[in-house]
Formats: sequence, C-alpha cells, structure tokens
Amino acid sequence: MPENALPPSLGLLGTLLGVWASLVLLGCIAIAALLWQLRAERQRTRALTAQIELLTHRRRIIFDFLHDLGEAFTEGIDLDELLRMIASFSVNTTQASAGAVFLLDREKKNLRAEVIIGPFPPPLRPGDAVEAKLASNPRYLEQAVKSQAIPLGQGLIGEVAQTGKPVLIQDGLKDPRLVQYEEPSLQTRTAIFIPLKFKEEVLGVMAVVNKQAGETAPFFNANDLFLLDSLADHAAISLYNTTLYTMQAEQEQIGSDLRVASEIQKMLLPDHAPTLPNFEMVGHNIAAQHVGGDYYDFLPLNGSRVGVVIADVSGKAIPGALVMTICRSAFRAQTGLNLSPAEVLHRVNQVLIPDLREDMFVTISYGILDAEHRTFTFVRAGHDPALWFHARTAQVEVVRPRGTAVGLDRSGRFNQALEERQLTLAPGDVLILYTDGMTESLDSEDREFGRERLITAIEESSGGTAEQISQTIFKRLNQFTGDALPHDDRTLVVIKSV
Repeated sequence: MPENALPPSLGLLGTLLGVWASLVLLGCIAIAALLWQLRAERQRTRALTAQIELLTHRRRIIFDFLHDLGEAFTEGIDLDELLRMIASFSVNTTQASAGAVFLLDREKKNLRAEVIIGPFPPPLRPGDAVEAKLASNPRYLEQAVKSQAIPLGQGLIGEVAQTGKPVLIQDGLKDPRLVQYEEPSLQTRTAIFIPLKFKEEVLGVMAVVNKQAGETAPFFNANDLFLLDSLADHAAISLYNTTLYTMQAEQEQIGSDLRVASEIQKMLLPDHAPTLPNFEMVGHNIAAQHVGGDYYDFLPLNGSRVGVVIADVSGKAIPGALVMTICRSAFRAQTGLNLSPAEVLHRVNQVLIPDLREDMFVTISYGILDAEHRTFTFVRAGHDPALWFHARTAQVEVVRPRGTAVGLDRSGRFNQALEERQLTLAPGDVLILYTDGMTESLDSEDREFGRERLITAIEESSGGTAEQISQTIFKRLNQFTGDALPHDDRTLVVIKSV
C-alpha cells in the first residue's frame, strides 16, 4: 500500500458522503421546486377565485339591473325614470363620480343629455367666462350640459354615436379629444363612452367620468368597460321599448285630440242650408285628414238674402283648420252690416292677413243669393271658377270674375283686383261652387277627375234636386277615384233655382 494512500474503508466512506450530499442537494431542489409549484398554484387559485368573484359580481349587478327594470316596467315606467335608472346603475357599478345619458333626436342629427348624475363636465366648451360659475353651481352646470346639442360625429360623444363603438379613456388630461378645463372639478381624468344600440341602431350614448375619491384604481379599466357594455345592451333594449310605448301613447293622444278637433270643426260647418223661396241649397265637406282647410257656410242676411261662402286654405291639417276658423269668424262678423260681396271680402282680407304666414294663402268665393230677385252676386278671390248650368240651353258656363287670393298680395291692392259679378238664375238653373279637392282628385293611375268630368256630372243630374245633384257628383267622383285615398279636402255647394 502506498505511503499516502487512504485505507479502503475511508475511500468508500468519502464516496458515500458525496453521494449523500448529492441526494440531499437534489432533495432540496425538489422540495424548492415543489414549494414554488405550490406557491404558483396558490397564486393561480387566488387569481381564479378573484376572477370568479368578479364574474359573480358582474352577474349580480346585471341581474339586479334586470330585476329593477322588470319591477319598474311592471309598475309602469316612463322614459325619464328609465334613463335615470340607467345612469344611476352606470355610476354605481363603475364607482364613477358622474354619469349621463345622451339621446339622439328624432332626426338623428343631434344628441342631448336627458339625465345627468353628479358633476358631469360639458362635452362642448361653453365659453371661458362661465367656467368658474359652472364649477361652483351644480344646478347651473347641469342646465348647461342639457342645453348643449351635440352634432352627430362631433366630439367623443358624437363620434361614439356615429361609429357605434365604445371608447375607454384612462388619461383624459392628455387626450386631445376631450375639452380641457382649468377648473379641477370640470376636468375629465378618466372616462367611458358606450353606445346604446338596438339591432345596430344607435339610440344614444351612456357616459361615466372620473373615479370616486378613495378608489384604489384612479382610472377606469377594461373590466369597467366590459361591465358597462353589458349593461348598455340591456339598457338599449329597454330604452327602445319604452320609446316605442311613449310614441304609441303620444300618437294615441294626438289621434284622440284630432278626433275631438274634427268633431269641433264639423260643428262649425252648417248642418243644413236655410230654406228660401225659389231655391234649394246644399253643401258637403269631406276632409282628407281628421281636420281640413276647406270651409263653406250659409250666412242669413236681411229678408230673403243669404250669403254663400266657400274657401280653401293652402295649409292643410291643423294650420289650415285654424285659419279656416278665423275665416269663419271674419265672415260672420260682417253679416249684419249690409255690405256688398266685394266690401265683405275686403274686410275679411284685412282680418286674415296678419294671421297668415308668408307661405299661406286662402282662396275664397263669396256671394249673396237674393231669392226674391233670383240673383247671385259674387266675387272670387283666386278661387276655382263657378259652374253655371243654364236650363234653357242645357249647357254649363264657367264663370270666373277676376280676383287675387287672400295672402298673395300684401301691398294693399287686393280690393282693386276684385271683380263683382251678378248672375240671374232662371228656374231650372244650377250653380256649383267647389274646391280644387274635387277636380284634382286622382285615380289609381294619377289622372285627375278634372272640370270636364264635373261638368258632365252636373249635366247628367241637373233635373234632380240640389241634394240629388250633389250625391250624383260625389258618386261619379268616387267611381273615378276607386280605392285611391283623397289627398285634399273635398267641398261642394249646390244652388238650384226652382
């Protein structure tokens, strides 16, 4: 054995110690790896637990929102209440300092804030002079925001409404798309803008700004955006339905009001013509809408004289009906003054002119039927010509004295343009006054009934009574137009000499 060599037993021991040290090291590494793996698993578990809690929180918020919506609709909710509920949930679920709901107008051109919660900064700059006042007066701030009409596509709110895509802003003080204010309370530090869409139709924009003081995260994040986007889907459906209900209710109310207005207007028209010796008279009016702009009347004068008027207002529906009512009052105010037809129409023109818009006018025929002398003296202010059936010749004469419609000439020359004409009606003669809704009625092929067909109907029925003549004319008119709806009021006055 060499002098420096170790005994065999000691060499074996060293080898065993080396192996043992290696095993210990490997064990330590394995334990460390296991501990690291356990720690990573615990972190993943905590992350999954937090994610589950977040999803549960979101689900609870959405369920609460749907539950409150359901209760609100059961009890009956109007649009303002719904919008406030949407804004409140948006603010509370994102811990925002303020929120607002902007809706597009019916023309889809501008958005306006319908409800505001908290100090919401004006989306459009109102002017530097009022910035301090906005910051110090919450009510003034709310009024300022609600007064702004935001054009579609302008600013972030207009952009979100136009594109239908949400926007998350985390550093609003550096975002050039936002209005930058000097007043800290008006600054937008972080914001979310969400479109309210129903089947790709944008109804408005829901917005929240600035996290509340004390929140751990000073800005909104993707989780807030996701949650608000989920709420917006349900809110848009409810908003769409509520808007439909509101519009339906408004239409029903308008329909009810128009039916009442129609009944009132019918009461203003004569329910029968006066009885006169030597003459039969009848008048009929059919409005194209609930209310119309046509007017006719029989005005008792002294002795056996009756004023007969027929008029057509250029504006239809409510505006036309209002002018028609003024016209009726103006004519009735002249009945006891023993004036000529031209003088009456001159006074009526003076009454109507101040109440007529620049784009409105009234055509009028007014005459005085003298039953004793069998004369009809009349003037025509731009109205359709009268049709005079002569029993002796069995021919119809078109009678068109000169005159300008009320409202067309505001220079004061109206009376000078009027031509007064006197007709002597022999027994069997028929005089027809009408509005252009009769002759301009269209059939299914857009052809007009026309004056010639009206004349033919008069000639065919001239041997009957005034009422029979009237019924024949309307019968021929209805046969011509068929199922085509009337686009204008139809008014007819028949005077027959017997």
